[in-house]
Amino acid sequence: MPHPFPAISKQKQLQAWAITPNSQALSELAKGIWNCAEQTQKRPLVVLSTAGPLIGVRAALEQNRPKDLPSNIAFLPQVISFSDWLDAAPGAWKFPKKQTDLERWLSVFVNLRKHKVLQSWFKAESEAGAWGLAQAVIDACDSLSEAVVPQLQSELNDLLRTHTLDTEAWLKKVELVLDQAIVKAYVGLSRKVVDEESAVLLTFWRYLTNIGDPVIRKHLAMAAHLDLAKTNQQQARPLIWVQTADAKPIDKEVMDKYLNDYAQYSPVIEVALDWQTVALWSEALVGEGITGEFIELNVEQEQQLSSNIQAARYQDWRLISARRFEELAWAATKSIESYLIAGKANIALVAQDRLAARRVRALLARLGPALNIRDETGWKIDTTRAAAAINSWLELIRAPKEGPTASSLLEFLQNPFLDIPACIEKPPEVCIGLLAQLEDILIASQAKSGWETFYMAIERANDYAATHEASSNEALLKLLQFVRERHYAWQELDLNCSNAYGLLQQNLQDTGMAPALEKDAAGKQLLEVINTFDLRSSNYQNVAMRLPEWISLIKSVLEEASYEEAGKEAQANLSILPLSSTRLRQFDAVVVVGCDEQQLPAFSEPPLFFSDALNRLLKTSTINAQFIQQARDFSQLLVSYPSVDLLWQSKSKSGEPLRPSAWIQRLQTQLPHWKSVIAKPDSYGGKARPLQKAVATLDQNLPLPLSMSPSAYKALRDCPYKYYVRSLLGLRKAKVFEDGFDASLAGQSLHALLRNFYQSLKTEEQKVGSLITQNTQARRLWMERELSAISEKEFKRLIEGDGRVLGTLRDWQKQIPSFVDWQLQREAQGWRYQNAELKVGFDMHFVDFDGENRMIRIEGRADRFDINIRDEQQAEVIDYKNQSMTKIKKRAEHVLDDPQLLIYARAANENPTSAHLQNHQIDHAQWVSLKVDLRRDKKLLRSLEVEGVPDLMPQFDQQITQDMQNLWSRKEMTAFAPDGVCKYCEARGICRKGMW
Repeated sequence: MPHPFPAISKQKQLQAWAITPNSQALSELAKGIWNCAEQTQKRPLVVLSTAGPLIGVRAALEQNRPKDLPSNIAFLPQVISFSDWLDAAPGAWKFPKKQTDLERWLSVFVNLRKHKVLQSWFKAESEAGAWGLAQAVIDACDSLSEAVVPQLQSELNDLLRTHTLDTEAWLKKVELVLDQAIVKAYVGLSRKVVDEESAVLLTFWRYLTNIGDPVIRKHLAMAAHLDLAKTNQQQARPLIWVQTADAKPIDKEVMDKYLNDYAQYSPVIEVALDWQTVALWSEALVGEGITGEFIELNVEQEQQLSSNIQAARYQDWRLISARRFEELAWAATKSIESYLIAGKANIALVAQDRLAARRVRALLARLGPALNIRDETGWKIDTTRAAAAINSWLELIRAPKEGPTASSLLEFLQNPFLDIPACIEKPPEVCIGLLAQLEDILIASQAKSGWETFYMAIERANDYAATHEASSNEALLKLLQFVRERHYAWQELDLNCSNAYGLLQQNLQDTGMAPALEKDAAGKQLLEVINTFDLRSSNYQNVAMRLPEWISLIKSVLEEASYEEAGKEAQANLSILPLSSTRLRQFDAVVVVGCDEQQLPAFSEPPLFFSDALNRLLKTSTINAQFIQQARDFSQLLVSYPSVDLLWQSKSKSGEPLRPSAWIQRLQTQLPHWKSVIAKPDSYGGKARPLQKAVATLDQNLPLPLSMSPSAYKALRDCPYKYYVRSLLGLRKAKVFEDGFDASLAGQSLHALLRNFYQSLKTEEQKVGSLITQNTQARRLWMERELSAISEKEFKRLIEGDGRVLGTLRDWQKQIPSFVDWQLQREAQGWRYQNAELKVGFDMHFVDFDGENRMIRIEGRADRFDINIRDEQQAEVIDYKNQSMTKIKKRAEHVLDDPQLLIYARAANENPTSAHLQNHQIDHAQWVSLKVDLRRDKKLLRSLEVEGVPDLMPQFDQQITQDMQNLWSRKEMTAFAPDGVCKYCEARGICRKGMW
């Protein structure tokens, strides 16, 4: 039975009224408010403890408006949330300036520097951890203030009534009263707190608490409202206080006292929620006792609870379990779609499982603009792409002076808000493909970090382009310089809060990100958050800190800021919200995801400082109180809405079974007919066909190659599919920065320094009287010294860009004595260095299967050619490998499938001029390891010769001719490569070899 609204008496005392939190709660509340208006003939002021039901209350007031109201109360009663009511306090402009969250964090930072006892507590924290700890300290200090400040309410009231126009003097009085109260409370609390952490926290509280804190301002605002009601009793409106959720004991104590004081000047009605006919569990019905324990039910209460459960419309509650996460998301999506089809236009998705709710949202996005989705779960702004763009810049500027990593650089340059044409002052068409080219260069060179490393990679790529009839791209160097200049500005900045904010804003303008972010919904809100770092009117503008500390501060603020989606007109609305936000709300249907025993109920993270016992002492929130509140919220949800779907995942990630929430199980014991169903995905029938080997035929319109590199030919030998995908279709797997040496800047540097060393050796040998031509020991010492010096010189710039390359240089320098030994052994056999890094190739003529004459150019770059002074016609081709001899020996087992050296040998023999080997014949070839295991390989074998090169040549010629004929005939290709090749193949997933 609804409780009748009380008759408002003229006695100056608080009057209580209770409403039942069911589907008729808002209507009942609205009728009571109108009743109050009619009794008092004044427009009531309705203050809600939480803002969630605000719109629903206003709509209910409009729907339940009595007819023939007098003009003075015809307007809707004013409905306002508690926080908005505090902000609207009379004379609020006279209050001390409210400190922002950022200013409060900085106050922790400043006090850390002043007080050594506090520094010891933070020293073990990282920058990000320290700011998180600062937030926890502030929250804890607020809890302490909430426990103490109510004792000051009468003093604050007196100060407000007696203050003069001298606002500064009044504020000093307030501060004095506050300080005195803190000193008194500190003594009392410190006696009860013995652990070190809480003792330090009390010290923080003494230093940090001031009259600009939210807790102090709240009580000042309440005092101001009370003062206004006293001075204008004739005009004071009735106050209706609606407690939409269980208040913390300290808040209830404060409000009860305040409302009683307010009732001396104006009628006050306190509206509470009556759970007697709504509660479905004992804790929801009776709550907790004075000491925080759960109260046991008496016989009458047990009967009431049983009656509530039997009267519940459980037929409208669907229990749905899903085995896997994706099935859960699809089942929730299907539930919402079924309600939409049934014409329900206002649906709630309760996100006990936040991840599943996000997945459901993504699936529902297929419905387009007809469904307006509003996320009320506190979608953080740092999860948006706008925040990712800002974060990419912050990560770049926090890099050391030597430069950022290539990943950080590319992540920033690829963010969609960066205006590259404006940065380098080039037309947009010039910038097309610029970042893709930069990424290819850095990955191919394995230039992992450092400005000098990036410059070297681009310069070498431009040099290569210049010698291969391609155009170099100077725009890349200009873009790199643009970013480097701004990175350098941060490294040289004597940072404080003011100049760091100014430089960041200048960066956003220079890069064109600010205008782009202004056009984005999340970007615009992000810029507003960044603007809070403008502390020019604050005492904290000159607070100095290190760059990593300031960056972590920005990131921490972004993590706390919420993104608010813009509403839009649509045929239906879906609200994604937490369980607590369903209180006194109206929905046509509700879908709850995450109703398993691990997620329902859900508890907030335990406080960092206060135990549950200490929280009870401070009269703040406890675990039992949270449990009771969620039980009541869940009861209200089940009882209030016409259709409710409860979904959960029946198996955890580890495969362990998950049961439904204990609350659901307790209801099932009394509702035996309330059964759960298993969500089954849609299934489709069809006839299976046997799988066969993957075979493909080249398209007739696909142009075939006129040239081929040794690596491309190896891909063709490995598997036709691999060659088809890489060389003909031009597809590549996603490139990443891998651990490795080959094809990297370091690898190129090794090749370059060996070339320079041998050129230097030839020059030294031609000098008159050089000792290296007469004395083997002197030759060895010169070689080792020269090779080490050239290595240092070649790696110098690379190390300046990335200090980690120093390890590569030192590893190579350990190889030098062994490498020199190998070189001297070759010289003893008559071999001498001739030249290196030469492009050689040959034209291969063949007849395809149609009888047409064809030609293809086989061409590559050889590492080195040697000649033998004992046999003036003998020459050898050498290929350097930064691999162990074990891998080189495996390579030698299949030399015809990897005929790189045979290609170079044939090319030099057919055109000796191109290799500067006139009158020489290459009958020898070998691989040389630059990575011998000096500890395990006692023989220090460094090279492996290809045996029988002259005998292999006819087989190789026949093989390559046959392969080219098969390629040009467009024969069917079957995937046949061994698993070792398939494992890293770019065509994997296209050829489908793994399917048969």
